[in-house]
Amino acid sequence: MTSYLQQLRQSKDKATVAFQEFALSTKTYEEYLFCFFEGNDNPYYVPRIKTLYDKIIPINCGGREKVLKVYELIKNKEEYNKYSKAFFIDRDFNNILDNNNDLIFETPCYSIENLYVNIDTFKEILIHEFQLSPNDSSFEVCISLFNDRFQEFNSAVTLFNSWYACLIEIRNEQNIFTGVQLEEKLPKGFVSITLQNVTSNYEIEKIKQVFTESPSVDDETLQSKLSEFENCDSKEIFRGKYQMDFLITILQLIIDDSKNAQSLIKDKINFSFDGALNHKRALNIFSNYANTPESLIDFLKSLTTHIT
Repeated sequence: MTSYLQQLRQSKDKATVAFQEFALSTKTYEEYLFCFFEGNDNPYYVPRIKTLYDKIIPINCGGREKVLKVYELIKNKEEYNKYSKAFFIDRDFNNILDNNNDLIFETPCYSIENLYVNIDTFKEILIHEFQLSPNDSSFEVCISLFNDRFQEFNSAVTLFNSWYACLIEIRNEQNIFTGVQLEEKLPKGFVSITLQNVTSNYEIEKIKQVFTESPSVDDETLQSKLSEFENCDSKEIFRGKYQMDFLITILQLIIDDSKNAQSLIKDKINFSFDGALNHKRALNIFSNYANTPESLIDFLKSLTTHIT
């Protein structure tokens, strides 16, 4: 099994490349705020940062650990202290970062995707992208549909989130690789989503069959995590990419229904990205509608003390 140290060594190149990009950019953009992101987070963060800071340089580090690695590389070099910097990471299933550092922002939820998948954002999408009036009966039907299906979805993915959270705890405690590379979507066939219901089609044995390289999670540990997650705020705690996939799926189902059965909306929805909506595009298109936590606002305001 690959050790955690080996995993970090394999990821070192991406962190080094990001650090080198920063070092080279300082020669030209001395007065800019350098923002270090995990990956495709720019569409969410950049507009919010620009409400306070016009001059920013976004740098893609390739993941949470890479962002933290770049932070360590920079903080240990005194010559870079004079430059304005901000680091943005997802919490994932890790414990809250305990570094007492005011240059690192960690999401209060699993990831930025969780900030997109909620009833407030869904309402904004209905109004501004689907052109539905809040006074339209179809609007309330869609709201009810989203609430019901989202609750069912989170119930359906509780087992998978519990199992994966156990792997992260094992990784952090034992310094071993999880042996799992998750995609933006759940493994094919694990969960079925329709306008009528969301159903779970997997058990723990099916998870083990798909992820054969993962460490073993004993039943007691898994049951404990299941009990914890059955009583948590799942829209905040559960893996954000899966929740984003749920949102995309529900939106596509509503669009398809408007073209055919019209059981929800009587008029065809003319959505500009109809048929081609994916995770990356959703992050861009719906950025303005996503929630902005107070902790992010406070973090961005606090950066003024570090910017000359």
